Amino acid sequence: MNIANGDRFWISHLIRRAGFGATPQEMRRYLQLGYDELLDELLHPERIGNSALETQLSTLNLDFTKLADIQRWWLYRMCFTSCPLQEKMTLFWHGHFATSNRKVNSAFAMYIQNMSMRKYGLGDFQQLLLTISKDPAMIIWLDNQQNKKGKPNENYAREIMELFTIGIGNYNENDVKEAARAFTGWHTNIVAYKKNVKQHDDDKKVFLGQNGNWDGEDIVRILAEQPATGYFLANKLSRFFVMDDPPNSMVKRIAERYSESNRDIRQVMRAIFTDKNFLSKRAYHSKIKSPVEFAVGTVKMLQIKHLDESLPGQIERMGQSLFQPPNVKGWDGGKVWISSDKMMARFNFSAVASGARVKRILEFAPLSKLLAEQNVTDAAQLVDYFATLLVDGDLSRSTRSRLIDYVSSDNGRIVDTIKSERALEVKVRGLVHLIMTLPAYQLC
Repeated sequence: MNIANGDRFWISHLIRRAGFGATPQEMRRYLQLGYDELLDELLHPERIGNSALETQLSTLNLDFTKLADIQRWWLYRMCFTSCPLQEKMTLFWHGHFATSNRKVNSAFAMYIQNMSMRKYGLGDFQQLLLTISKDPAMIIWLDNQQNKKGKPNENYAREIMELFTIGIGNYNENDVKEAARAFTGWHTNIVAYKKNVKQHDDDKKVFLGQNGNWDGEDIVRILAEQPATGYFLANKLSRFFVMDDPPNSMVKRIAERYSESNRDIRQVMRAIFTDKNFLSKRAYHSKIKSPVEFAVGTVKMLQIKHLDESLPGQIERMGQSLFQPPNVKGWDGGKVWISSDKMMARFNFSAVASGARVKRILEFAPLSKLLAEQNVTDAAQLVDYFATLLVDGDLSRSTRSRLIDYVSSDNGRIVDTIKSERALEVKVRGLVHLIMTLPAYQLC
């Protein structure tokens, strides 16, 4: 990699895409690590551990049978984890294997599925696909509970090909019927997979041109090994982590890595994060943040330590309800996130978050003292400090000038330094809010 240690530009880019941004303290450590070492750390969460997070979660007295509580639990994980890529991959798989509690009606089953995605999300895709195929929430969501010998339900068999692996155009209706037969009897008692042997069709089947006495495990294996699956996943991962319209040449390279590595998602992600297209100006600040990315990133950058119980609802008003994707395709993303009502919800959240952060800062020391420790002594430095923190300094010259004018104005008079502590508090709160409403802050 031709990226020097301390290169904030690309390290910030990496941690936004492979995570949710960074606190100032985290960023200082990441800059010391450098791009290669940071990427290696992100790809190996098992080396880091999360003991501090687990201790924090244990104090929350959460009820995992309640949707609101598992939503808060997952938001705490995303905000305070030491393993951000692990949580980002879990978020990706949640959208890929889109399952909604609105139909499952069991928060605990959704929690089990989430834990499985976290456990296997950076491993062998075949293992992940098999685990999801046996997952209680998925069995209920796609009606495999009704899939029985002699009367197969084709819902899961169709979606595992159309949405999870090879994609439309790479199978036919007979493949759907044969796969459905293979998955007969794959049922659940709500908390665990339970194979109903009497309802399983164990006769021979022909699937994707292969003959055999196939069970569901065979269908998963055959699908995971298909080159079309590698391409399908490479395209979807590239659109999620790199850009909305990745070049076909990149997708092909990533798909090749999937096959060469025997379906190892960890190696696929390394290929993505070291690809020239990921490390390009075209990719930088090119993706619109999802509501979850927007909220979690804000919590991290403003160093908010405790999550309000209303946070899941605030994120839902922005357009994304965790554990409740809108349909089997998951969230569309992109420009869908920035309709007028959803943008207003973002601005309202930004106002509350920026105000709460300034209030919290003042509990420890005067704001002027804390800024002085960062060598911030005038309006321009104040703007640059928060612009760097929140948008990596990605401001046009005219926007920066207007923000400096806003910060340094006092009854219409321009001054170099804000002397009143109360005025400084008001200006900082307003400045943070204004930056959070800029187009650059909506981008990842």
